[in-house]
Amino acid sequence: MITQIRGVLRSVNDEALTLAVEPFELEVLIPEHTRRQLQGKVGESITLHTTFYIEGQAMGGKMVPRLIGFLSPVDREFFDTFCSVDGVGVRKALRAMVRPVRELARTIQEQDVKVLATFPGIGEAMAERIVAKLRRKVGIFALIVTPEGAGPLSHANGEAENVEPDVVRDTFSALLSVGHSEMEARAALDRVLSGKKKFKSVADMIEAIYQQSKP
Repeated sequence: MITQIRGVLRSVNDEALTLAVEPFELEVLIPEHTRRQLQGKVGESITLHTTFYIEGQAMGGKMVPRLIGFLSPVDREFFDTFCSVDGVGVRKALRAMVRPVRELARTIQEQDVKVLATFPGIGEAMAERIVAKLRRKVGIFALIVTPEGAGPLSHANGEAENVEPDVVRDTFSALLSVGHSEMEARAALDRVLSGKKKFKSVADMIEAIYQQSKP
């Protein structure tokens, strides 16, 4: 499995780009938001975090391996999560990813079916299915740190009596994975642990942190 490639961007079209990785030129499928970010960088060296899938029908059809590229491992992880919904195939997911992953995750987290239904290839019925399947799975993506920052997190001294130690540890690791510093992650955990709410899972804690981070 090729998980990362680096090369010179040769061209960008509607659904894919061509990357020169000497002595080869590779066609890589990309999400719509990534296409817009890269279309002005033809001729430059770029790095993509990649995954494979096989396109075609197993019985009597042509099977074609396809390489899919993302600008970060977190974007790739969100894509895999998005594709776990019945009816959301690879191509549909790539077309639907027209906004940054953080915004898509927040749309799902807020159960905003009307907005989600406006994304390419996602009607109202599909949007409802996505929300039902993913609402409790995308909270960590909604907390991705943007270049401008995700806003200040208040500091508090919390005790972990209302949560299992593994949940605290795993939530801390999840926050680091989407760009929070150790100080920010600890502050976010302290903040939610300062209350009386009990947390049975990482998803519960991520939901609480997300709600407290909203303006």
